[in-house]
Amino acid sequence: MRIKINEKRTEIRDSEEMVVGTITNPVIFELWDGSQENSVIRSETSYQEVLYGTDGVTASAVLENEAAGRIVLTDQYSEDNRGILLERTVKILKAGGKKGIRLLLEMDLFPEEETGFGGLRYFAPPAIFDKNDLDEDGYEDYFHTQKTIFRDDRFNYPAFMAFSEKHKKAVRLERAPLPAYDSNPDRGSQGRDALFLQKTDIGSMGVDGEGEGNVKLAACYPFYEGDATIGLYIVKTVPFGAFWPLEEGESFHVSYRLSSCSHKDFHEACWYNVKSVIDREKPEPKALLESPEEIVRYRLEALDKYYVEKTYAEDENEPAGYVLNCHPQEGRQLENIIQYGFTGQNILNACNVLRYGYQTENQEYIRKARKVADFFADKIHIRESGLFYNLYNIDMKKVNFWWTGLLLPLAYAQGEELEELMGPLYDYRREVIDTLVNLKGAYLRCMNEDVTALLRLYRLEKEHGVLHENWLEAIQNYGEFLLTAQEEDGGWYRAYDLQGNPITQPELWFGKSIYEKRSSTGTSISFLVEMYQMTGEEKYLSAAEKAGAFVKEYIIDKVRFNGGVHDSIYAKGQLIDNESILYPMFGMLSLYEATKKEVYLEGAVRAAHYTASWVCLWDVPLPEDSTLRKYGFNSIGMGACDTCGCGYVHPFQLMCVAEIAQIAVYAQDPELFETARLYWLGCSQTVALPENDWGYAEYGLQEEGYLVSWWAVDDPMFSGDKGFGHRWKGEGNKTCFPWINAVGVKAYWALLDRFGTTDFEQIRNKHFS
Repeated sequence: MRIKINEKRTEIRDSEEMVVGTITNPVIFELWDGSQENSVIRSETSYQEVLYGTDGVTASAVLENEAAGRIVLTDQYSEDNRGILLERTVKILKAGGKKGIRLLLEMDLFPEEETGFGGLRYFAPPAIFDKNDLDEDGYEDYFHTQKTIFRDDRFNYPAFMAFSEKHKKAVRLERAPLPAYDSNPDRGSQGRDALFLQKTDIGSMGVDGEGEGNVKLAACYPFYEGDATIGLYIVKTVPFGAFWPLEEGESFHVSYRLSSCSHKDFHEACWYNVKSVIDREKPEPKALLESPEEIVRYRLEALDKYYVEKTYAEDENEPAGYVLNCHPQEGRQLENIIQYGFTGQNILNACNVLRYGYQTENQEYIRKARKVADFFADKIHIRESGLFYNLYNIDMKKVNFWWTGLLLPLAYAQGEELEELMGPLYDYRREVIDTLVNLKGAYLRCMNEDVTALLRLYRLEKEHGVLHENWLEAIQNYGEFLLTAQEEDGGWYRAYDLQGNPITQPELWFGKSIYEKRSSTGTSISFLVEMYQMTGEEKYLSAAEKAGAFVKEYIIDKVRFNGGVHDSIYAKGQLIDNESILYPMFGMLSLYEATKKEVYLEGAVRAAHYTASWVCLWDVPLPEDSTLRKYGFNSIGMGACDTCGCGYVHPFQLMCVAEIAQIAVYAQDPELFETARLYWLGCSQTVALPENDWGYAEYGLQEEGYLVSWWAVDDPMFSGDKGFGHRWKGEGNKTCFPWINAVGVKAYWALLDRFGTTDFEQIRNKHFS
C-alpha cells in the first residue's frame, strides 16, 4: 500500500494503485463539557505541517480555542509489507473550558465511486457478519442502523473489515499494538453516567454509513458507542463513551494499521482475517491445570450431584434426569427441571455418563444413564406425532414447553410471581410472552440434539450386547416425522406443535425471511446420516442431502446463519450466533464422510471457517479488581456467543472441537486446526479444579459465560434480586446449566474417537507435514 498526504487529505492506494480510502478530515476531536445532555461538540481541522522523511510521513496540527485550550496532534505514517501504520499522539499543552476529549478517525471507502453502507460487506466477529441483515433491507437488523461502532473489547480481535464484491477487495482497520489496559470508570454519584472521564486503552471501531458521502471506516479513542450499543441497556440506546481528561500535561497515544488485499470472494476475505492473526500473533491460551481425563472425571462427578429420579409411587411418570441449574458460586439447585437440547442436553449427558460408566465399571453411572434415556423415550417422546417435549418439571409432575431461557419462569410461575421473577422483561416482551405461554410444541434443534444423542446411546449399548427397543422405537418414530415434515426446498421450520405442524407465529420470534424460518435445518442432517448408517435405508440419506443443499446455499454460502440460540432478549427472536453455523458444519461433515462428495467438504470447510471465527484471539485487558482478573482468566480460546451480545464469551464451542480438527485435516488447513486447539484449551480453563476453583461450590462446575466487555450493566432486568447477576466487565454471569458438562465431555470422547488422543501436538505431527 502507498499513502499520499497533504494538509487536507490522506489518500491510501493498494498495490494495484486503486484508491481504497481517503481521510478528508484528518484531525477530528470531540470535546465534552462534563454533563450528560447535549454535551459533546465536534471540532475538525486540517494538518498544519506535513513532513516526508526516510521512515515515513509526520503530520501535525494544533487545535487552539477557548473550549479546547491548546492541543497538539502528531500523526506518524509508515509503510511496510502489512500495510500502513498510523501512530497518533495527543498532547494537551493547555486546558480549555471543556472537561474531556476523544480523538476520531474517519476514512471514506472506495471514494472514486459512490459507496453506501449497503454496497459493501463487513466482517468483525462476533459483532458483525456481512451486515447482520437477514431481512436484506440494507440495515443492521438488531438496531436498524447503518452505523455500527463497537468497543475494541467486543471483537474477537480488534479489527474491522469492509469487502467490496464489485472489486473483490477488502479494506481492514485494526489496533496495532493491541489495547493494553482498562478499568471500571467513575460513573458519577449515582453510578449511572453514560459519559465519563476514563483513562482507558479501549477504543472503538466500525463503519459509519449514515449521513452524506461514502460509507466510512471509523475509529475513536477512548471508546464511544451510541447508535448500536448494548453496553448499558437492552431496550433503549443511549450515548455511551469515555473521554480522556482535558487537563494540562495529559497525553495519550493510539495506533492503527490500515491494509487492503484482493480476495476471490467474501468467504476467503473473512478467513484471511482470522488465519493471518493466528499466523502472525500465535495466540496462546492457558494450559490445562489437570489432564483431560481428570477434568472429565470432575465434570461428571459434579453433574451426578444434580441427578434426580422419582419412583412410581412419587411420580407415575418415573422421571430421571440431570437438573443442574444453579449459580455455580452457591451450587444450590434453583428449579428441578429436566431440559432437553440447548441448555439441558440431558441425553448427551446420559451418553457421556454411560460411556464413562463402561470405561470405569461404574454400575451406578450406567444405571442412571439408562434411566434418563428410558424416561426420554417412554414419557418425553410423543408417539402420535413422533416429536419430543423440551422439558419436564419434576416438582409439578408435568411436561412444559421451553420457548426461551429467560422466559423459563413461564414453566413454573404464574400471575404476580411471574411478573416478579421476570421483571421488566415481562413488559418488554409481553406481546410475545402472551402468545408463547399458550403454545404447546418444541424447537426442532432441541429435539434433534437429544434424539441424535439417543441414537448414539442406542448404538453404544448395542455394542455391549444390550438392546433397548423402546429407544429404537422413539428414534425411528422421530425419523419418520423428519421425513414427513421436510419442505420441498429441503428445509424444516424452527419449531413444531404437538401434532407436528410448523409454528410460525409470532413472526418476531419464529422468523420472517426464509433464512430465519428455516434456520434450524442444519441440526437435522447428522441425525439423518446416522440413521442411514445404522439402517442402510436410502430415504434418510436422500433427505439429508436435500437438507444439505438447502443449508449450503442459503445458510453457509450466503452467510445467513442465525437462530441457534433460543433466548434472545433483543429486537427479534433469532440471533446471529455461533451455534447457528456450528450445526451446518456438523451436517456438511457427516454428509462428506457418508458420500465423499467434494461439494460437502467445500461446505464443511466454509462452515468451519465461520465457526472458527468465533474464537477469541487476544487476551482482553480486564479491570484489576474484577473477579476474572483475580482468578487469572485469559480470553484467548474462549468462544463468543452472538452478535448482539458481543463481548460475552462462553465454552459452548467445546462441542465442535473434534469436528473442526477433522475438517482441518481433510482440508490440510493448519490455521483451522489451530482454532480447534484454541477452543479446546481456552474453553476448558474455567472448570473448577483443586488448583483453581474459580470460587465455585463444586469441583467440575463451570460458569455459563463471562463478560469481557460491558453488557446491559444498567438494565433493570438484571438489577435487584432477579438472580442473573450483574453484567460487569470481568465478571461471570453466575449461571450454570447441564449443557456445559455435556459439551466438555463430548469433546473429549469425540477427539478420542477421531484421533485416538486429545494431544493436539500428536495429532498435528501425524496429519500435517
